[in-house]
Amino acid sequence: MIDILVVDDNLQLRDTLRTILNKRPGFQVIGEAADGIAASQLAQTLRPAVVLMDVGMARMDGVEATRRIRALLPNTVVIGMSCHTSREVEAALRAVGANAFLPKELVPEKIFDVLAEQLPPPVAAT
Repeated sequence: MIDILVVDDNLQLRDTLRTILNKRPGFQVIGEAADGIAASQLAQTLRPAVVLMDVGMARMDGVEATRRIRALLPNTVVIGMSCHTSREVEAALRAVGANAFLPKELVPEKIFDVLAEQLPPPVAAT
């Protein structure tokens, strides 16, 4: 099971992502956060395999939260999401350790493709 932390200040998007991810076998949303401070705290406690990270949030943005999470959990995959699709936003996230970036409008349709690219293939049982 791939444990996922969803971080976004938009409750509707968090609900949508939780629904999409929990319907797919092998994926489970284990926590949600509305800002970077809560995300950093939850990541430390829950130790997710994947964090879906919004960039623009109050209290602590996704860039700083990504930096903190990657320092604490270097093997956790962080996928940045933003309404702002500029190269600067993606570059800022990647500079602090994000593995991938998706514009928010593409998240529902592309998230499983990006996860497949970022996660190791499952080990077959013998």
